[in-house]
Amino acid sequence: MTGSASSPFAFLRSETFVAKIIITSENKLIQEVELDKERITIGRKPYNDIVIDHRAVSGQHATITLMLEDAILEDLGSTNGTFVNGEKVYRQKIADGDKLSIAVFELTYVASPPKVGASGKIEVLSGAHTGKRLALNKPLTTIGKPGSAVVAITYAGGIYSASRIDGETGPSINGAVLQAEARRLVHGDVLDLDGTRLTFLSQ
Repeated sequence: MTGSASSPFAFLRSETFVAKIIITSENKLIQEVELDKERITIGRKPYNDIVIDHRAVSGQHATITLMLEDAILEDLGSTNGTFVNGEKVYRQKIADGDKLSIAVFELTYVASPPKVGASGKIEVLSGAHTGKRLALNKPLTTIGKPGSAVVAITYAGGIYSASRIDGETGPSINGAVLQAEARRLVHGDVLDLDGTRLTFLSQ
């Protein structure tokens, strides 16, 4: 994730993906990891594919195995367990949107192809990038700056929604502070990301 620190697009993920893990803790974004191999290991030790450096995470904690369009999560006998949507599991198939819990971390599994017909856009209303538009033509787009204000915009079933995944003082929609819970977007909604204003266009 690269870009100018002054741009809301500094934290934009615009590429098409097959599967991804979004790691958060206390509503703060920790990291995003694309699952680009058949077997992904998760644990505290640095040789894992996804390293979570926390004492409550086991050295080798869990794995995610991708098989065609399926993903299987397996706990590796961890000390504190692995949970999916609040339930402790040992081996379980996971689906798009499932919430995996390891210690104090939440890992959201995202695996959806771009939706044909998605036509929403974000237009920048202020700053050096005024007038620039971003097409929202995939299931998940993240916009913002790490440690300041990061918004996740999702598209499912013809509906766009926004939720906060980082930032203590914002972002906001139409002047109201955006929470971690997803809020449906409607045409003309105005987002404020740490002083940068953007508007949502449904087409």
